[in-house]
Amino acid sequence: MLSRNALAIVLATTITMPALAETPEEALASRFRAASVWLDANLEKESVPGAAIGMVHDQELIWSHQFGVESYSTANPVTDDTLFSICSVSKLFNGVAAMNLVDEGLLDLDAPLSQYDASMALPDKLGSEEPVTTRGILSHVAGLPREGTLDYWADNSFPDVAGLRETVSTQEQLYKPYDHWQYSNLGMAMLGDVVSKLSGKSWGEYVDQTIFSPLGMDGSATDMPFDRAGNGFAQGYYIRSAKGERKAVEPHSFRAFAPAAGIASSVNDIAKFASWNFRLLDKGGEEILKATTLKNMQRVHWVGADFEEPAWGLAYATRRYNKKTMWGHGGYCPGARTEFVMRLPTKVAAVMMVSANDVSPGAMVKTVYSLTEKAIAKVHGKLAKDAKKTAKAEKSKSSVNLSAFEGSYHVANYDWDLYVGVNEDGLFAIPIFANDPTGALETWVHEEGDVFRRKRKDDTLAEAITFERDAAGNVISLVQHSYRSTKR
Repeated sequence: MLSRNALAIVLATTITMPALAETPEEALASRFRAASVWLDANLEKESVPGAAIGMVHDQELIWSHQFGVESYSTANPVTDDTLFSICSVSKLFNGVAAMNLVDEGLLDLDAPLSQYDASMALPDKLGSEEPVTTRGILSHVAGLPREGTLDYWADNSFPDVAGLRETVSTQEQLYKPYDHWQYSNLGMAMLGDVVSKLSGKSWGEYVDQTIFSPLGMDGSATDMPFDRAGNGFAQGYYIRSAKGERKAVEPHSFRAFAPAAGIASSVNDIAKFASWNFRLLDKGGEEILKATTLKNMQRVHWVGADFEEPAWGLAYATRRYNKKTMWGHGGYCPGARTEFVMRLPTKVAAVMMVSANDVSPGAMVKTVYSLTEKAIAKVHGKLAKDAKKTAKAEKSKSSVNLSAFEGSYHVANYDWDLYVGVNEDGLFAIPIFANDPTGALETWVHEEGDVFRRKRKDDTLAEAITFERDAAGNVISLVQHSYRSTKR
């Protein structure tokens, strides 16, 4: 049982503070500004040449941010239209192309792939009960080796179609289909060749005519446009040396492996692809694919033992952000990495591309998504209308300008940088260089004047945070735990 003094302390620290409010739109904009500052600081720390990120809600690119340059030689800034190598995200487009042929009745998901191209049959000494099929390839359970016989990823000497057929003839089944999950670039290249043969066009022509053109993805290309490096195409760079220097990736073509990793695209174009997913799932009918076909691609066709990763659909990978399922694909290839994820129930997608192969955009996308998810829902989700009414009413009662406190704060000689932003009912503070920035995010509630209090997870209040102003009344610093952080 609590003593009288202890009870008084609890009551004092849970007392309702003065009402403050920003609109949901202002709160979301503040979250995006925090994301931009956080991204810039971490990308600069990792010496990333260039990067671009975008977030989509339904049919709209609601936010994007660019960092760095398209190449060190031209120093042209990255834009939403800058093409990056999207690496294995290309497999989604290969999957859609193949499933378009399934819808047309030209390709059977469960027929032997060799039925359509005899040169795409690996010797099978395992006595498999089932052949290599399109379904098995798209969910990476066909039992195929990951790669061909040569290490073409080391020097980017990817084979042409004749070389692909030669390597297939000298390979053997690694496993029986469905015995094990094995990611296979080789399988995607084999399927791409079948797509070309059945369509009567090159794989690139078919993807461009069937997917890119209908969706208005006019900038995207089905191989690397190195002739535009630094002038619309982000030059890729390898890992940093011990001296912190990066070597530029040599011009190359993915050739027969383009269906596995060869597409170059932009934030603007991938946003259109995301919107197509949301639109077709929502409206039904047919647009490039039948809606039922897309749903079939996105349901899980394979999951690891004990429901552990990987969990794979037909070309679409799934992953978990906390307890929520995301659909999409990641990509990692010479001088570039990409992350593309969609939360289908809320129609929110994120894509990030970087022009270096030693920095993961996956972790960055997850942080930005976690930071903005709830705020996006309040502005764009089903509850947005009621939330806006409430915020508007509260805004009229508020006399404190929360935006005056927003900005980047730092302590000299330490990596304790904070970004302070506005919530609808107070402030939030995100540590820029924390291992888990959103997990370490703090909520600050107003006490009086320029004094706020940190709110614990149980809603009780902790230490005070005091903001300081200059003679002109501008906020210039904050003090927390006696540490003074200066506003940049």
